[in-house]
Amino acid sequence: MEIVSSMPPDSPRVRGAFLTVICILTFIGSGWGIIKSITRYAGADTIAALASEAIKDAGANVEEQNARSFAKLLMNSAAESLNADNIRKSAIFEFLSNILTLGGAILMWNRKKIGFYMYIAGILVLIAVPFAMGRLLGAIGASFIGFIGVVFIVMYAVNLKYMNK
Repeated sequence: MEIVSSMPPDSPRVRGAFLTVICILTFIGSGWGIIKSITRYAGADTIAALASEAIKDAGANVEEQNARSFAKLLMNSAAESLNADNIRKSAIFEFLSNILTLGGAILMWNRKKIGFYMYIAGILVLIAVPFAMGRLLGAIGASFIGFIGVVFIVMYAVNLKYMNK
């Protein structure tokens, strides 16, 4: 007895469980990132004012303790990068990155391989922008988030076999 399938031979039959899990994690993470970037953009003036006060206080402590030059470098970087305009620019790029990763995850959920490349583009935006803006603190944060993004890229790459062209 021969079993006949109505699906093309190169088409995967189901989405793998692991692909399902990492897509759901991306939905949550990217959705939260979109919300966070919108609130950061909307509250940029308030965030900048609060950050300015905190940096002044911390700067005084750094001066009192004769801190090393790296601590002073971090303080100067924070002071430069936490103004309202830079916060808004950063929020826009974070929003774009999260839209790309969310869109990529939705496509991969639907087993479309193009979503994988869209996801990679979102991670590259997230990593590259703080470096391009010349922000030390942002670059440190982007390195950590970029590491997580690369881990997810590898996990998605392992699941490309479940996706259609």
